[in-house]
Amino acid sequence: MSKKYEYKVTAFDAVVLDKDKNKMTKIRDQLQDEMEAHSNDGWEFDSQLTFGYTVKETGCFGGSTGKAAEVGTLYQLVFKREI
Repeated sequence: MSKKYEYKVTAFDAVVLDKDKNKMTKIRDQLQDEMEAHSNDGWEFDSQLTFGYTVKETGCFGGSTGKAAEVGTLYQLVFKREI
């Protein structure tokens, strides 16, 4: 019988300051804290996904103008646990 899992997707956006001495260490520490918090709740890290997105500009009557008001990237962490 195959295992069944439930999944949890969380955004990961590390924050560093321009004055931080070791930016990479600070980012790694934030990622580790995020992963440990989920692990302590019974979640197992599954993957890291990157998605692009576009926010469309709307006109006066709420319809899309066809122009992009914003374009960005989301960084997602995926966790799973057996159910």
